[in-house]
Amino acid sequence: MLQAHERNLRLSTPLARIARVAGILVMLTSSFDLFLVLQVGGNFRFCQAVSLVCVGLSALLVMRGRVVPTLGLIPLGIWWIVQLFFAPVTDFWPKSFGYCFWLLLDVAVIFAFVQLFSRDARGLRRLLQWYLLSFSIIASFGIVQFCLPLFGLPSPFVTQWFIAGFVARANGMSYEPSYFASYLLIGFVLSDHLRRCPDLTDRDRRAASCTYWLTMAGIVLSSSRSGILFLLLNLIFTQLWTAMSAVQIRHYRFVLAHAKSAFSAAAGLVLIGAGIVLSGRILENRPEAAVLLFSGTGLFGSATHSVLDREKSFEDTLTVFAEHPFIGRSLGGVSYAVGALHGEDITSFEESKLFEGMSVFAEALAASGLVGIVPFIAFLVVTIQKPLKLSGQAGPFYRVWMRALVKALLFEWAILQFNQNILRPYLWVHLAILATVYAAARHATIYSRPTSKELTVLPSPSDTASFLRR
Repeated sequence: MLQAHERNLRLSTPLARIARVAGILVMLTSSFDLFLVLQVGGNFRFCQAVSLVCVGLSALLVMRGRVVPTLGLIPLGIWWIVQLFFAPVTDFWPKSFGYCFWLLLDVAVIFAFVQLFSRDARGLRRLLQWYLLSFSIIASFGIVQFCLPLFGLPSPFVTQWFIAGFVARANGMSYEPSYFASYLLIGFVLSDHLRRCPDLTDRDRRAASCTYWLTMAGIVLSSSRSGILFLLLNLIFTQLWTAMSAVQIRHYRFVLAHAKSAFSAAAGLVLIGAGIVLSGRILENRPEAAVLLFSGTGLFGSATHSVLDREKSFEDTLTVFAEHPFIGRSLGGVSYAVGALHGEDITSFEESKLFEGMSVFAEALAASGLVGIVPFIAFLVVTIQKPLKLSGQAGPFYRVWMRALVKALLFEWAILQFNQNILRPYLWVHLAILATVYAAARHATIYSRPTSKELTVLPSPSDTASFLRR
């Protein structure tokens, strides 16, 4: 039975339901750029409006009693202060202060999720099930979006086509296919890790497998080259590690237990090799397909505009930092500084979109300067190192989820080095989920003693590299 002070740290049943529904809506709509978006100078998304409900309800809990410690909150808060301090530096200050507001809201969402959902283990399990399901729903929409034009039917929210009106590039509710693939990559890596973990129930593994295949299809149909590249990298890491585990450890029971995974690894590598050979033959016989598929890369005689634009934008972002290494431009001021390099005087949000910085780490560096980037780096380290360390002590459920969430986070940070804008809502929602699971696991580890069986189900990773291969 809960003690009286513990009951006071929870919301009433109606408010708890409202919080859960709001949290689910935030997760489900975090990738929406084209739907449920209000244009008021900048873009105000539905997920951001609903997140205010979560923030308000978490404030009620904070006023009642103890605050649950939030993973990475201190360095992240310091980094936000740095952005606010540098906001007046740029001449186009509305965007700088606007970005400070969005970043503050992202910080508040992480804090709110921890306060609302880390105190109830059963409620957290349901929330995590919905988080996994949200990727399946959005991926399914992207698949339908691709299929409808093939049957002569209109497809909503399509922004790019391979063949106009016939073959679409799936983009879901995102601005463009690369944004859609970046979002789905989180669900793909997350579900890939979960579906292979024996510590989860059969139902949870089946749900993870469903998400795995749907997100894979969504990424492929988006035809985002960076998305497909990171999809293959995850497959290679996973399959090679599984195969090596079955070969290196000679105990026959271990080998038998992993025979299915080893076969899957071999089959996966064979299919990848066969796909490469088949693609080569097709491109050899149909050179026009190469121009269509590799447009923008400079490969197979195609134009180089996509690669050159990204390289130029990345160079411009580093140039902004080189010219102002100590006083950052603030997140909203990077685009103004890049525009100034090209002789442009930006006076509106629409104009600034043409000069966004490339690579979110380079963007953070240009926005923060050498001193200001320190708390951001501390935040990155804390959100990776602490969950991995705790996973070695936590029970099976929390251990599996923390490792899966961290792995997905690492892949997401990696793919965002080839894209722009660090304030993607789905990135911060993922960080909020990770912080919530970490807080719940920390509480469970402190107030309960795991059994020896729980502690030996999975070995803790020795380092990040070996963890990725898992």
